[in-house]
Amino acid sequence: MRIGLLGTGNVARALAQGWRAAGHDVLLGSRKPEERTGLGLPVADLSTTAARAEVLVNATPGTVSVELLHSIGASALAGKPLIDIGVGLSDDYSELSHPDSSLAELIQEALPRTPVVKTLCTMDSTVMIAPDSLDGPSTVFLSGDDAEAKRITGRLLTDLGWPESSQLDIGGITTARGQEHFALLFMGIANGLGAHAFNIKVVTRAAD
Repeated sequence: MRIGLLGTGNVARALAQGWRAAGHDVLLGSRKPEERTGLGLPVADLSTTAARAEVLVNATPGTVSVELLHSIGASALAGKPLIDIGVGLSDDYSELSHPDSSLAELIQEALPRTPVVKTLCTMDSTVMIAPDSLDGPSTVFLSGDDAEAKRITGRLLTDLGWPESSQLDIGGITTARGQEHFALLFMGIANGLGAHAFNIKVVTRAAD
C-alpha cells in the first residue's frame, strides 16, 4: 500500500522503515521537507504526502496534530483511513493536553469523512516495529468507529509483526481515551524500569 506518514520524528521514521521492509511504499510528510533531507527515507510536503497516500498515519506531536491536519484540508483527507499514533503531552510529560477527551476523538470530530483508528500509542517506537524483541507476546489496541479502517489497520499491524492474537479491538473512537491516558502510566513504568522498551499484555482468566 501507499502509506503517508505525517511527521518525520522517531515514530514516523521507525514505522516507515518497518512498513517499507514489509514491501509498502512509504512517504514522510513535513511542513519543511527541504530541512528534512538525509533521513534515508523519502520526504515531501504535507499536501503531496496526503494526495499520494492510500492510508495516512498521524505521527505528529498531539498538541499540534489537529491544526496540522486542518492545514492539509478536510477534502484532501476525506475517505482515507487515518491511523493516529499521537498523544498530547506537556513538555515535562506530566500532563495530557486533552485530559477530558482524546486526540483521536478531536481528529475524528474535525474530519468526519476521514475514518480514524487509534493504535500503537501505548508503547515506544522501537517496540512498535519489533514486538518480537520483547520477552513474550504483548497487546496492541485498536479504537475506531469504522470497521473497514480497522481491518486495514490490523493488516498493517500484522506487517509490523503483530499477529491477530496480539491485536485487541476495544471499541469505538471514544475508547481512544484509555489508550492515550495510558501515557502517564507509561512514563511511570519507564521511570521504574529505567527503560522504554516494554509493553503490556492483557491476561484473561484461565479456563476451568
